Amino acid sequence: MISLVLSFLIWTNNQRYERKTDTETTTKREETTSEQGNFEQVYLPTQIINVTKNKQHHLIYDHQVSLATELRDTMKEWHFGLARNSHQNYADLINSPQTLQLGYHDFISLKLFGKVESQSVLQKATRDRKFTRIIFSTDAKLKTVYFINDTTKQIWQSKVSNAKSSQIAKLIKAADFSTTIRQKYLNGKLRTFYDESVSLTPYSYLINRRNENTYISALLSDSSNSAVDTRESGGKTIYYGGSYRNRQLTVDHRRDQLKFVDNTTTDLPESLKALLEKGFTAINDVDNPLTDVRYFGSDENDHTVSYRSYVEGFPIFQQSDFGAFEVNFNHTGSTINFSSRTLQVPVPSKSDKVVLPATLDMINQLINVGYTEKQIKDFAIGYRWVPDTDETDIVDLKPTYYVKINNRWRDYQDWLADKTE
Repeated sequence: MISLVLSFLIWTNNQRYERKTDTETTTKREETTSEQGNFEQVYLPTQIINVTKNKQHHLIYDHQVSLATELRDTMKEWHFGLARNSHQNYADLINSPQTLQLGYHDFISLKLFGKVESQSVLQKATRDRKFTRIIFSTDAKLKTVYFINDTTKQIWQSKVSNAKSSQIAKLIKAADFSTTIRQKYLNGKLRTFYDESVSLTPYSYLINRRNENTYISALLSDSSNSAVDTRESGGKTIYYGGSYRNRQLTVDHRRDQLKFVDNTTTDLPESLKALLEKGFTAINDVDNPLTDVRYFGSDENDHTVSYRSYVEGFPIFQQSDFGAFEVNFNHTGSTINFSSRTLQVPVPSKSDKVVLPATLDMINQLINVGYTEKQIKDFAIGYRWVPDTDETDIVDLKPTYYVKINNRWRDYQDWLADKTE
């Protein structure tokens, strides 16, 4: 009888243990899948340009589905070979008819692209490459993919198999937004110039301001379960966590902006790929939704990487002082600046379509009031984050040009107003 009782206890305890292990494994697998999905979304290209038979460049977008996501999933089915130096002429390739161009606002790593597209050959390459643009044919000759560095004009090419141009053509045809553009250099950067005025739809979104306790739990808790200390300073609350108070979370309640400093991570990323991977890990740990967040820019010398929320293919400005996230790594630790304001669901907009001037007209307006072309370091069409005057939980997103002057991104109309005043 004793033997039977003991055997029963062993069997039932073992079953309970096995069930617990299965549950833990499933949860871990779901977390890993979610993290990889976020990674692939954050490092999607932010511009898709279709070059027609007569070499016209059209910026395209699909309001019904994410065209960039559809292209990513299609390219996952391709088989990429090693990326080798190409002898193609840069200008010829940029203007090559019947091609599709996938553009990033700043440098991306070839190995990291391989990770996004689940291409082991690219991930395991001996040498990594920095590029800003991908080009491939949209006709039946889709056999090669080109990776282009627009700053140095270097080109690498990778042979691909199992690539079907008919799938790409179908996605291009389904795009419901198209506008004619030219690609021109401005202070060493190839940028999208709109030949004619652009008509864009304003949007309104219900926003969520996440409770700071969510961030305290995600960022300050550790295995030692040490207490979290609090201090108030000038409209800000500072939380200290970790065994030696080596993590600090500063909450600015007036602007819904937070800064997290972790003095336990002092290793510097040694490559662009490492910087972008560490940057993603940092923003993923914050636990804000990343569905609409995209990589915007990086500085390898300063070990900084920035991300912005995107709506209908265009970046949002003034969500905070730094976009959606800004991550910096140094020898004393890492810093993440981020906003607790996140977009939830769109609501009917009260505004009519906004007509923006052609790019050259916008630049000439700035030059006419006293700015020089050398001062204009960068520009982009984007959405201005404007709090709704009637509803505090609604934000209006208004299309405009944003221009970078003196290392600051501002609405071009604000730059004009500074001079005219």
